Amino acid sequence: MTQEWISEFSPASEIEWKAQLLKELKGDESKLVVQNKIEEISYSTFHYPGSKFSESDQSSYLPIQRGFNKLTNGWRNGIQISIENEQEANKKALDALMLGCDFIHFVSSGDTNWNVVLQGIGLPYIHTTFSLADSEDFQLLIQEIGSDQMGFCSFNLTEKSFQISEIKGLIKYNQYPVIQIDGFSINQCGANAIQELGFVIEKAHSAILNLLSLGLSIDQAAACIHFRMGVGSNYLVEIAKFRALKILWGNLVKAYGPEHNCSLNCQITAEVGWVNKSLKDPHTNLLRQTTEAMSAILGGIDRLIIHPYDSCSKIGSSDFAKRMAFNISNLLQDESYFSSVSDALGGSYAVEAITNELATKSWELFKKMDVLSDDSKVQAWSQLVREKANQRVEMLKDSEMTFIGINKFPNPNSTRAEWSSASSFLNLSYLRLETEINE
Repeated sequence: MTQEWISEFSPASEIEWKAQLLKELKGDESKLVVQNKIEEISYSTFHYPGSKFSESDQSSYLPIQRGFNKLTNGWRNGIQISIENEQEANKKALDALMLGCDFIHFVSSGDTNWNVVLQGIGLPYIHTTFSLADSEDFQLLIQEIGSDQMGFCSFNLTEKSFQISEIKGLIKYNQYPVIQIDGFSINQCGANAIQELGFVIEKAHSAILNLLSLGLSIDQAAACIHFRMGVGSNYLVEIAKFRALKILWGNLVKAYGPEHNCSLNCQITAEVGWVNKSLKDPHTNLLRQTTEAMSAILGGIDRLIIHPYDSCSKIGSSDFAKRMAFNISNLLQDESYFSSVSDALGGSYAVEAITNELATKSWELFKKMDVLSDDSKVQAWSQLVREKANQRVEMLKDSEMTFIGINKFPNPNSTRAEWSSASSFLNLSYLRLETEINE
């Protein structure tokens, strides 16, 4: 029902809004715009009903950046399990399911006894992702679970697997999500949102071309791809990043003329990692994990893994850190009702503006990288991310960025936990800011 009394008040113009803000800011115009050095974007600190931002095309009854395969914002709460011992992996999975987990990501190094790993796990009732060492590992898995249960799963296969006719036929006629595009690793090396988006879209395009060359249609190829993304600490930018990914994917697929609008949608798993986490002041991590999880959820992801903050310590995860990693997601879903409203920040002037700026700049980066040779791509991405990681470290040391317990207000009763050796990606080590500031 229209509130007619509003019409009695004349709308304020941009000039009037700005004049009032400057009055309250004592004439400091620098506070009207946020200049984010790390993300390489700027956005206004104020918006009003006349603010302009371009809207993406609507390919269905919901905008692309919202995602249109669901009416609510529900997500799956997950855990990643690296299989070193089948019995232990099975126990970890069963324990996680009892704590509210409904998504498991198994990472196999090959020659895995899947019968032991999956004992007592009802695949039709959860979602399971399998990162597999080779085609033989994939075939052993399929023999165990059967093709009828593959529809409840996603996979991360090597490109060589697609050269095997049996696997190629299975993928072509069933379109299981078998190619995981990894943005999490480049995020953990220090990439900003634009770099992470540009990287995953460039890799997704390469995957589409490979699948098309195998005889799949664009709709079949699109169904085979899913995304693994990291989550940074900038609340609004990270929300916008996931929304921008959906725009970019939609634009990429549309260029190949799909027959079905559902091909414009994408599956996203978000993972909260360790770049800004602390082992010396561990409880500050709970706040960081919560806000990062909120960003991913509000961005509309499908699955969420919050890695325990001490899982990369030399002694491994504590029971407390493991439990909190699950509980944060459970509380946001069951008690904070983040699952109730789809795209809750859709229409927000600030979020829409940042979404479109990220989409525009990362698309330009994608086009620049997409024309390079494979070797040149690796070198170019490594250089960009290395520069951004170094910038993060310098800003941390100069106190241009503040992380409580890391470079400001150190914990007087700090723990003695130590970081284990960092993983690597693109010839770069994962970035852990706490180790940089303490060197």
